[in-house]
Amino acid sequence: MFLSLQLNSIFRLYKRIYEKSYGAADGEEMLAELDSAIQTYNKEKGIECAKMTQKNGKLAIAICTPMMRRVHANHPCSAELVFVDASGGMDRHDCRIFLLLTHSVAGGLPLGCLITTSESKETITCALDLYKELLPSDAFHGRGRRGPALFLTDDCDAEQQSLKAVFPEARLLLCVFHLLQAIWRYLWESKHAIRKDHRPYLLGLVKAMVYADTVEKLGETYEALCVDETAIQYDNLLLHVDNVYSRRREWAICMRDDIPVRGNHTNNYVEAAMRILKDQIFERVRAYSPVQLLDFLLVRLTAYYERRLTDLANGRVDVTISKKYLPGKGKISASMITAVDDTDDTSYLYKVMSETDADRAYDVDMQHGMCTCHVGLNGAPCKHQYAVMKHFHVNSYNFFPIDDENMRIHLYYLATGTQNVPEGWFRPLSGRVSPPDPAITVDVETMEVDDSVDDLETVDTVDCEDTVVQSLNIQRQLQNRFDTRHTDSQTAAMTEPRNARPSLDLSSLENGIRETADTLVDMLRRDPSEFSGPVKCFLDQFNGLKTNTAFVSALKTFGKYTGVAETLSSKKKAKSLVKDRLAHKHGKMIKVQPAAVSRRNRTAVGGRRCLHTGRRTNASKENCDPVVKKTNTAALLPKRRPRRAPHNLSQCVENNENIGKNHASKW
Repeated sequence: MFLSLQLNSIFRLYKRIYEKSYGAADGEEMLAELDSAIQTYNKEKGIECAKMTQKNGKLAIAICTPMMRRVHANHPCSAELVFVDASGGMDRHDCRIFLLLTHSVAGGLPLGCLITTSESKETITCALDLYKELLPSDAFHGRGRRGPALFLTDDCDAEQQSLKAVFPEARLLLCVFHLLQAIWRYLWESKHAIRKDHRPYLLGLVKAMVYADTVEKLGETYEALCVDETAIQYDNLLLHVDNVYSRRREWAICMRDDIPVRGNHTNNYVEAAMRILKDQIFERVRAYSPVQLLDFLLVRLTAYYERRLTDLANGRVDVTISKKYLPGKGKISASMITAVDDTDDTSYLYKVMSETDADRAYDVDMQHGMCTCHVGLNGAPCKHQYAVMKHFHVNSYNFFPIDDENMRIHLYYLATGTQNVPEGWFRPLSGRVSPPDPAITVDVETMEVDDSVDDLETVDTVDCEDTVVQSLNIQRQLQNRFDTRHTDSQTAAMTEPRNARPSLDLSSLENGIRETADTLVDMLRRDPSEFSGPVKCFLDQFNGLKTNTAFVSALKTFGKYTGVAETLSSKKKAKSLVKDRLAHKHGKMIKVQPAAVSRRNRTAVGGRRCLHTGRRTNASKENCDPVVKKTNTAALLPKRRPRRAPHNLSQCVENNENIGKNHASKW
């Protein structure tokens, strides 16, 4: 039985289902449902987490959930730098969503969210005032309603003026990427009449100003641009660059050395958060109404960040983490580091010698995450801070806590708000015990632990990558020990004691090992040029094995994937040609790389493109041979869509082409 529905019938069904869950889609009834949803959520949480108001017919909603409050109160970075950006097109009313985030090793952490129906200065200021009323007294890590020290935004006048009006003590910074993007779009506007071959060169002059090392070099670069032979051909460009240079305090990187930007010169954190919001929260489907939009932001967005923080607290590094929070292997040894004040165990000041210059040393302050090198001068993670954390086991917010118990507890508390973590719950298997962190409060509870775990071999703290591998090896060793233990029921079912089992012939095994070793030595002596390299590789791999499980696996798989096919004696057992071929297939196979199959050229199915299924098109029938009836594969392929205008600035500059107008229209 087939049911035929008209389009209007489907829409009525869609509207009836969503009105039952979220109320009316517009009008006064929608506003009443929105206010009811806010009051219900605030009553459920026991605190005021959201507020709504209207001004001149424009709607403004402010959100600060319990998880956002925990980030405010307990994450130190919230007092330093906050990223702000807006996006729209997530519901049918095209409301604008503003996200306020701070940075961490887990990526951007939300501090608040605003929903408005307009991007005017008046509406944004109204929403920020509501948000300010929701903030607790310890917001922005103790700064309260004064706001953070820094705001990093794109060049939106209404947004910047509203932030300055609500948080007058904060300093506003411009995103470097959006500045260069605006310059590139200016160069491509036809009304400015700038030659195409001059555009990449002129952008390079402005980029040299942005990334100047010192204020003096910034001035020299600007003066060089003003007298450049190419730039002086365009008076309008010189006026525009002069206007940009007058605001250099907002975008010049050399003027950020004395402020805690911690290496963040773009608002990539909030850009990534917007993509997460659209891809994973809304799944690229517009919300039915502002009521559903609010529900997703209160419930789904909070749940996403809770899962992410919980995964990182449990050591799951499969989520996306910036590489600067996972440093590689460093060459700075413990002898190159000296504690400045070694009278107190909680000293955070260290002096680290340079790797290249023996007469140079860097001062490291682990309490504030600062270093006197050019990388860590504004609080960004650097190799000197990592060396101190590695050798002296000092807590740091600048690196991912692979084996830092206190930092894992910190991430777990931000996610769940739970402080009663049992002692040792987040302790790594590498044997390191983190020093207590006074900023993190933990209610210690007793916990029974099997005594057999205490005699596990411990591993010294090494680099991040090695620590993860060794931690997994210890987990396997622990699992093997648990697997080999017999339960009471299994012990009772055994008919004879364990000592009565037949013993293995260890002498024959020992003789076999010696004979194998002698054979290997003879082969090495006969042909050292051929066997010296493989023997050295074998010894390195053998010395790298740390657990019994690793040795067992290596011994059982030695030579398994080498050799030739089955001997001819097995083929003689086949009584027919078919059986003979089947027997031949059981021999050793030549392996292929996992990606080799996907790289093969499959002309019969059109490469990697998807083909239309079902009945063949008329075009394919006309192009077929009447006798052979070969299918014209090209006719089955979908028509090539017009190429998107790239939204990658470096790609556009390299190819000397215009960039997409905005995030919505890229055609």
